[in-house]
Amino acid sequence: MGSTGIWVIGTIPDEAARHLASQINESDAIEDIEDAATYLMAEHGTPFVAAARKADPAAALYNALGAAAASALPGTMGNFLLSADEVADALPKAEAALDLSAARRSEIIADTASWMTTMGDEPDFDAAALLEAPLRVLRDAAEARSGAAAFTRWY
Repeated sequence: MGSTGIWVIGTIPDEAARHLASQINESDAIEDIEDAATYLMAEHGTPFVAAARKADPAAALYNALGAAAASALPGTMGNFLLSADEVADALPKAEAALDLSAARRSEIIADTASWMTTMGDEPDFDAAALLEAPLRVLRDAAEARSGAAAFTRWY
């Protein structure tokens, strides 16, 4: 029996982001909040979804980025729920962390691809798309004054 790691990142309406965030401390049903965010992402635009057999895409990227750059991204290890105001605050830090030279970008893509074949079973994984997704989603959310959400899951 195999396992699949996924990372979903997308924009959601600001009011919904605020409402879902208020439910986190009142509920042990984090999966229900993630399910609601996933539904809202699909209704609000096209979320980025990375899936990998036997590997966690967010962990692969965060490992390749290194501690300093990864800690500048919002949330914890690929999981976040941000209102529009929080997106606006997070975007400059994410842009600074992901403003990469061509050489560093190539290194991160190679390291991520290596993780996906060594730790997982995904030799054709698109590491470049994985690197670009968080910043693209945060920029889209900021432009639209929307919230944003991301989470990882195993199936």
